[in-house]
Amino acid sequence: MKASPNDVGISGFAFGPGKLTIGPGQYVTWTNGDDSPHQITLAQSQERSLVLLKGQSHTQAFAAPGVYDYTCGLHPNMKGTVEVK
Repeated sequence: MKASPNDVGISGFAFGPGKLTIGPGQYVTWTNGDDSPHQITLAQSQERSLVLLKGQSHTQAFAAPGVYDYTCGLHPNMKGTVEVK
């Protein structure tokens, strides 16, 4: 299956790409490729995904323009950004 432009991979305790630009109303899907569990946590709202085991995904819609920083709830040194234009 080909990854969409709005897919973020989790590998080697890093998000790839680390910054993603999307349009309002679009979705981002994170997929965990690590053996370690991870969790997507939005910085502003503290909204958290379920804990993602290897191979599991989380999809989040972004309705309003802005910059959304996020971290891994289990590994706070892992950081990324979604910019909605």
